[in-house]
Amino acid sequence: MLSLMSFLLVAAPLKDGQISTAYFSGQGIFTAILVAIYSTELYAFLKRHNITIRLPPEVPAGVARSFEILIPVLAIILTLHPLNLFIEAQLGMIIPEAIMSLVKPLVAASDTLPAILLSVLVCQVLWFAGIHGALIVTGIMNPFWMANLSVNQAAMAAGTAIPHIYVQGFWDHYLLIGGVGSTLPLALMLLRSKAVHLRTIGRMGVVPGVFNINEPILFGAPIIMNPLFFLPFVLVPMVNATLAYFALKLDLVSRVVSMTPWTTPAPIGASWAANWSFSPVILCLICMATAMVMYLPFLKAYEKQLLAQERENAVGQADNAAQTA
Repeated sequence: MLSLMSFLLVAAPLKDGQISTAYFSGQGIFTAILVAIYSTELYAFLKRHNITIRLPPEVPAGVARSFEILIPVLAIILTLHPLNLFIEAQLGMIIPEAIMSLVKPLVAASDTLPAILLSVLVCQVLWFAGIHGALIVTGIMNPFWMANLSVNQAAMAAGTAIPHIYVQGFWDHYLLIGGVGSTLPLALMLLRSKAVHLRTIGRMGVVPGVFNINEPILFGAPIIMNPLFFLPFVLVPMVNATLAYFALKLDLVSRVVSMTPWTTPAPIGASWAANWSFSPVILCLICMATAMVMYLPFLKAYEKQLLAQERENAVGQADNAAQTA
């Protein structure tokens, strides 16, 4: 509540008897993050140094706690509000607008192909090492995605060209088809594998993979820490990212204007995110075909290894059975 109050104090000034909501969208997310950190840390500092109103122990605990927060509230109001007024007087803009002007180069850079490829590379390498790379990368990219998405939505509402490419729907439905590494095509190929182990993993993983949950494939095949799958696991999303980027850049495919659940099956989610346009479905299917072609030779090499192991195990079991008989 304290952080929310702080954000409203700087981002929703009262003008002409009305509260401005201009920064209640993704445009205000950087301000929300910074103000929340500031207010929380200031409250913790004052609490830690006992800079609060102390009431006698006879006062009920609920009443005492309500008085304890008065000084932190006053401290936040007396720092943020004058700062907001000063910035507005000097620069002609309030704090959220000033922050957005500072981070605008970063937001613009986040919508480029190098930024997309770098974020995908970091995600894939971390995941290959067993670290949840998607959680780390999305935590960093979410503020930029939200800012880009809000601009896209405003452009759609105004009937103008949609400017941004890299938002969460792009990440979810073109780069992570079936989960990190775009493993849904791989799961489908596992269903027809000659190796019993891979067929079993395919049966376990294909249904969750449709909903972008691929831990059965990652840890069951396995892909994680498996040298044979390192190259396709890293390169497939990067190749798909490049294909999708240029398809959207050249306006061959509709751009993302809404946030969809990440568990939405890729072709449906891609269309939904682009206001139910059909072109994202075609792009999604092309990305799936690309992933299938890239995974296939590595799958065949791994399958060959497993078939040799299965033959050895079968011979060993036959020998043990003969000795027992």
